Amino acid sequence: MKKMTLAVLGFGQRGIVFSNVAKDFPDEIQLVAACEHNINKHTWMKHTYGLNENQIYGDFDSFMKAGKLADILVISTMDQDHHKHALKALEVGYDILLEKPIALSKKDIFEIKQLANQLNRKVAVAHVLRYTHFYNEIKKLIDQGVLGSIATLHQTENVGYLHYAHSFVRGNWHNSNTSSPMILAKSCHDIDIIRYLVGKRVEKISSFGTLHYFKKENMPKGAAKNCIDCKVDCPFNAVKFYEENPAWMAFFSLDTDAKKVLSNRNLNYGRCVYDMDNNVVDHQVLNMQFEDYSSASFTMTGFSYNTHRRIEIKGTKAELIGDLEDNLITVLPYGKQPFTIDIKTLTDDFSYHSGGDKNLLIDFVRAVRDNTSFLTDINYSVESHYLAFDAEESRLNQGLVIDTSKSWSDYER
Repeated sequence: MKKMTLAVLGFGQRGIVFSNVAKDFPDEIQLVAACEHNINKHTWMKHTYGLNENQIYGDFDSFMKAGKLADILVISTMDQDHHKHALKALEVGYDILLEKPIALSKKDIFEIKQLANQLNRKVAVAHVLRYTHFYNEIKKLIDQGVLGSIATLHQTENVGYLHYAHSFVRGNWHNSNTSSPMILAKSCHDIDIIRYLVGKRVEKISSFGTLHYFKKENMPKGAAKNCIDCKVDCPFNAVKFYEENPAWMAFFSLDTDAKKVLSNRNLNYGRCVYDMDNNVVDHQVLNMQFEDYSSASFTMTGFSYNTHRRIEIKGTKAELIGDLEDNLITVLPYGKQPFTIDIKTLTDDFSYHSGGDKNLLIDFVRAVRDNTSFLTDINYSVESHYLAFDAEESRLNQGLVIDTSKSWSDYER
């Protein structure tokens, strides 16, 4: 069995996760190159992953000028850079594992897909939910006919109040003008898994959502612009959060001393959540009608205690209720006894997106090595992104119903 080599472009949270997976499978994958613009991370990268000075690059141009350095490239840079980075990497000769979102417009997404096909390169999109044990079991139940024909499906993504504040008020995805809208940045996962489970074309879509709470008019009286200076009792206090969750600081600082790091009052991660320049929605709903007139709905909310996904499917033979973080699936067949599937009895691997990240990377590595298919091929994954753009267009137009056959006419169908 040939050992495959891996390079990582962008050493943030996602790049680190896939590098850790590679480290866990030394017989199959070897990390041989990395590119990270934050040079303060380079020493840590060397020690953690056994890389030498010549294997680490500080900028994209020098990394690409070095030519093809590995069998597979993970692109885990910022959303707005994916288009440029993916096109160049394909030209250099890489097969790519591309973090979502693929790109920030239908045109740019189509260009990546088109070039990959022209050059006969494989591109996997990091829609990791397809690779979780939880959704795999649901897919099996659907394909086996246990639920009958799906009439309605509802998925809820409870982002969690602390995760939402960290990533979408203070973090890199807080403003759609510098990243992407929430429905694309966070929830294209959910649109993709809904489309995958139903297995039908979406014909019509509509959406509502707003930035309801995290804005200046809701700033508590007496609150300071920076949490380190604030005396108000607040659930979003950054100092308290990062003191209790120092691992989250690794995404933006190698120092885990929260008070020391947040004493930099120019750092967004220490700013008041009510006094940011964020504009992405904190709640959104989405409705979809499929070609067979079945329907699905989706809710994204930043207002939840825990971070978890929940799904309900109403079929013609049975109802299904499941929670990804509890890893329990309950099936209620009509006229028969309900039964529950405990995913914890099927696997003990719940690392990184409930096992999804690991399974995705391993499957893609083997697909490139053996020239086989894989679940998140860009040729299929583009649909979730097109739907996300349609949903955002609908939201910005007061829930306008979008006919996807018309909105995709320049790129697909």
